[in-house]
Amino acid sequence: MHSDTTKQQLIELEQLLVQPATRLSVELLDRYLADDFHEISATGRCFGKADVLQRLPAETPPVISQQDFDCRVLADGLAQLTYRATIQRAESNSPSYSVRSSLWRFDAENWQMIFHQGTACNPF
Repeated sequence: MHSDTTKQQLIELEQLLVQPATRLSVELLDRYLADDFHEISATGRCFGKADVLQRLPAETPPVISQQDFDCRVLADGLAQLTYRATIQRAESNSPSYSVRSSLWRFDAENWQMIFHQGTACNPF
């Protein structure tokens, strides 16, 4: 699996996941997140897939911009995507900034996110 192709595919999936249409759809979230998905949020809270499927469709989607993507293929069918994100939530006047890391696993047909972590950082 060519790493440039993998990087492009994963960037597109990561960008899809922050779109309001995806965040509001249990069906799409279910497709892109692995059953064993685990997240550590920028606030330090931990979530599993069931939490995400319940929480995201119920909230007003924030405006999220992503930049500085980097991709490392860790093993065959396993890759890490890192980037920086700016998140503007409806209930907040100022955006939050974070460094993000996602692990993606390829299951013979599709890539699914198995892990995601956001770490708060200074504005960039």
